[in-house]
Amino acid sequence: MNNFDIVNIDNKDIKILIVMKTSDSPFDFINEIQEKLKIIGFSGLFVIDELLHSGNNEERFICGFFDGDSFDNSKFRFKDIAKKSDIRSYICNYLKSDVEVLNYSNLTDKQQKLISHGCVI
Repeated sequence: MNNFDIVNIDNKDIKILIVMKTSDSPFDFINEIQEKLKIIGFSGLFVIDELLHSGNNEERFICGFFDGDSFDNSKFRFKDIAKKSDIRSYICNYLKSDVEVLNYSNLTDKQQKLISHGCVI
């Protein structure tokens, strides 16, 4: 199983969404993420959704910058993403379609049920 997926998104500022598919920290996979971003030739702003690691809180989304070769470690920061954002909607639809990842997450039963019924959290 891949521990993350890299998704191109149509957002004016952020072009790449990294969806973590594990409850482990995304920084446990930072070298793998960096290599995948190099392979696809990406440079720019990205967001990591660590819902399965940190939960649905103010530390859920991490924004950063990749220069095409490596991360700018000084640019990592938590980012507030609006509740009605396409980013949140994409992730919840993604998790709804991957029941295995959803069921083995650290999300509460209520959060899992909301997502499995199509609600965006």
